[in-house]
Amino acid sequence: MKVACRQFDPQLGRSAENVERIVASLKDADLVVFPECAVSGYGFDSKEAALAVAETIPGPSVARIEKACFAGGAWAVVGMLERDGDRLFNSAAVIGPGGVAGVYRKMHLPFLGVDRFTTPGDKGFPVFELPFAKLGVLICYDLSFPEAARVLKLAGAQLLVVPTNWPEKAEVSCDHSPFVRAQENHLHVATCNRVGEEAGFRFIGRSRIIGCSGAVLATAGAGDDAIAAEIDPALADQNRVVNVPGKYELDRIAHRRPEHYGPVAEKE
Repeated sequence: MKVACRQFDPQLGRSAENVERIVASLKDADLVVFPECAVSGYGFDSKEAALAVAETIPGPSVARIEKACFAGGAWAVVGMLERDGDRLFNSAAVIGPGGVAGVYRKMHLPFLGVDRFTTPGDKGFPVFELPFAKLGVLICYDLSFPEAARVLKLAGAQLLVVPTNWPEKAEVSCDHSPFVRAQENHLHVATCNRVGEEAGFRFIGRSRIIGCSGAVLATAGAGDDAIAAEIDPALADQNRVVNVPGKYELDRIAHRRPEHYGPVAEKE
């Protein structure tokens, strides 16, 4: 399959304009990943301001993207603010030619931007069955928690996509975490960051597509950009890595010792 990441500069509160940029990018790939809050922007100063542009899923923006997916035969993972009654979620919609395959709600919330006002995700870590891959989704700060990616791997995910809004001072998360999550889980990883400035923050781009071995397949710069790479999702199911046959072989799934990991799931 061909996976692409389209990093751009979403304009705060200008959903219709942002959606048209998303729609224009739904081509030449099986799956296109867009940044966190790509529909709405991220740097809201209050819950009321964010709720004013948040949408239900499905909703108007999703319907417009779905129509474009149907026309082009593509799939999209799109970050947006989701309204559910009086609750506000930082979400990513998985949209295909036949509609919404599912929604992931950000589980781990930093004290930054709109995440100061959103509700922690309540849907867990679902795996979405697409025609070409088993897909897991995390959003930005979620990638800093290795348990999240491991849960998706153990649930069968072959490709992990991560819409992000990494600003300056998040270079370690941007430049190192994706490689580690790919290698330690033997899982393809695609991160799509935003660029530009918003609410006093500069966002650093550098979206990446990384193979399940941890090798970089494509990387973007610091400006408006698009990257793509061919991956074989089934390779992520072959967990045993043979470096030297019979002498140097690793399986980071089979070699786990979960009976000793109890404290990982305990609250302080």
